[in-house]
Amino acid sequence: MTEEAPLLSRWALAAAVAFACAAGGASLAVMPPGVALVTGLLALLMALITLIDFRHFIIPDVLSLPAVPLGIIANIVVFHPDDWMAGFSESVLGAVLAGGAFFLLRALWFRLRGIEGLGLGDVKLAAVAGAWLGPEMLPAACLAAALGGLAAAVVLLVLPGRQVRMSDHMPFGSFMAPVILLFWAWRVLDAVPFW
Repeated sequence: MTEEAPLLSRWALAAAVAFACAAGGASLAVMPPGVALVTGLLALLMALITLIDFRHFIIPDVLSLPAVPLGIIANIVVFHPDDWMAGFSESVLGAVLAGGAFFLLRALWFRLRGIEGLGLGDVKLAAVAGAWLGPEMLPAACLAAALGGLAAAVVLLVLPGRQVRMSDHMPFGSFMAPVILLFWAWRVLDAVPFW
């Protein structure tokens, strides 16, 4: 029986944890402790997704699926503590809109081109974005992630000796995950008063 190789090396895992601790610690300077803790947890999940998708072109369900209910809870606690139903509705609407739009985009691309343009992991990560960011920030977040991917493709195009073909894969989750974290921090800092 062969043992499966880990998705991340110990060093990459340690780097993700260190990044999450740094993000949570930095958040403490400008956010209440509970919100900083939630931000640190999101930072850990997004760092792991970024590294794993970059290396293996997969987004494990064990990271993305729990992030949806965590985003719903965070949205309620941080932005709607007095009206949980409003926070719940906002998060669920964001998750359904984002996940649904990415699923339709995936299906349309497959229908037109006969190849998979987006993986189901990207669809689930879009639902994560919707749960954490709500529907209002989704268009800007998706645009930022797409522009990040496009910029990376342009860099690869201009590198000497590197050929980029239409069939090449790009780990979209590695661009979307950091955007989710950045837009969450932006949303929190815009809404939660400083100490």
